[in-house]
Amino acid sequence: MSIFLKPTLWCAFALLFWTGAAVSPFCRGQEIKTQENGEKSKAEGEQLDSPKEIEEVKLVPTLGTVKVRRDRPSFNYQMVSTALLPRDKEGIWVLDFAFRPLRIWTVELPGKGRRPIHYLYYKVVNRTGQPRMFVPQFVMVTEEGKRFEDQVIPEAIPIIQAREDRTIPVLGAVSIMGVIPPSTKEGVDDAVYGAAVWDTWDNKADRFSIYVRGLSDGYKEISGQTASKPTVRYKTLRIDFTRRGDERNITEKEIELNDPPYEWLYW
Repeated sequence: MSIFLKPTLWCAFALLFWTGAAVSPFCRGQEIKTQENGEKSKAEGEQLDSPKEIEEVKLVPTLGTVKVRRDRPSFNYQMVSTALLPRDKEGIWVLDFAFRPLRIWTVELPGKGRRPIHYLYYKVVNRTGQPRMFVPQFVMVTEEGKRFEDQVIPEAIPIIQAREDRTIPVLGAVSIMGVIPPSTKEGVDDAVYGAAVWDTWDNKADRFSIYVRGLSDGYKEISGQTASKPTVRYKTLRIDFTRRGDERNITEKEIELNDPPYEWLYW
C-alpha cells in the first residue's frame, strides 16, 4: 500500500509544481504590468497641461466705421427722423439713416455687357448706445405691386464709391451685414456707408417706393381671420419716388422724391 501511495503523492506534487510554475508567473506578470500601467497613466496625467480656453467665435463681423464731423454739411442727403411713432412699442431702437437721391449709372457686368443700374447711396449711424446687428433689406415696389430685391453686384461698388466719394469705403449687399458699434463721441459720428443696387426694374412705372427693413427691431403681430399663426410685420422705412419722362430714355434726373419723401410703417 505504501509503495502505491508514494508514486501517487509524487505525481500530485509534480502536478501542483507544474501548475504553479505555469500560472503563478503569469499572474505575477499581470500584476506587475497592471501596476506599471497605473503608475505610467498617473505620471502621464500629472504631465498633461490644462485645456486651453475656447476662443469666442463671432458669427458676424463688426463693421468698420468712418468718422464724420456731426456739423459737417450733408450735401444732397435726405435725413430720416428716428423719432418713435405712437404705435411703436417701448424700448425699441432705431438706427439713424440718410440717403442720396436714387441714381442711374452704366456698369460693365460679367456676361451681360454694359448695363444701366439703379443704386441708392446711404449712410447709417448707431446712436442707440449699444452695438446693433444690421442686416438691411431693400425692396423696390411699383404702384402695381411688382417687387425687385436689391442685388449682389460687386463690380458696381467701386464705381459707386468713385462717383460719390472716393475717400469713403462703400459696402455692398453682402459686406454690409454685421454689427454696427455705437457712436458715442461728442461732435463725431461713426458712420457706415453702403449702396443698394438694382440691375432690373420696371421701366413703365411712374411711381414706386423703396422699402428699407433692418433699421429697427420694432415689430408687430397681426392676427388674421384665416391664418393659424399671426402675421409679423416689421418697422420699415418707405421712400417714395416719382419718375417722369419716356420709358425708353430713362435718366436719373427724371426721378424725384415725393413730398413727403418717406414714411415709417409696419410692413
